[in-house]
Amino acid sequence: MADIVQMPESVNSLEPVSSPDPVTSPEFTNCPEGSELTSAPEFIKAQPTWFLYMVRCANGHLYTGVTTDVTRRFAEHQSGSAKSAKYLRGKGPLTLVYSETVGSRSDALKREIALKKWPRSKKLALIEGQV
Repeated sequence: MADIVQMPESVNSLEPVSSPDPVTSPEFTNCPEGSELTSAPEFIKAQPTWFLYMVRCANGHLYTGVTTDVTRRFAEHQSGSAKSAKYLRGKGPLTLVYSETVGSRSDALKREIALKKWPRSKKLALIEGQV
C-alpha cells in the first residue's frame, strides 16, 4: 500500500517537488560513519514472523495452514466467514492443536508443504510432541 504524502499548501500541484538529498537529509543521515550503503537503514520495517498451525475438525481431520497471527486466523476459521478456509466451514467445533514459529513467509510455506506430505501418524506424533 502506498504512503500518502501531504503537500504543503504553498506548493502548486503543477510545479515539480524536489525529493530530499540522501546525503544531507536528516532522514538518511542516521547511519553510522563509514557504513556501507548495503546495510539496512533503521527506518525499514521489520518482516513479520510467520507461524505454521494445525487445526483438528470435529470429524478428526487435520487442517494445516500458515499465518502471521495464529489467534486471529483461528478465530476467522471458527467464525465460518468469507475469510475462513472453505475446507473448515461446517466442520466445527474446531480445535487448535499445534502451532510453531517458522520465520519468513517462504520458510512457512515450505514447512507447510513438507507437513502436508507426512502421513497422518507422523502429524499426530508432532502434535503430541514426539517428533
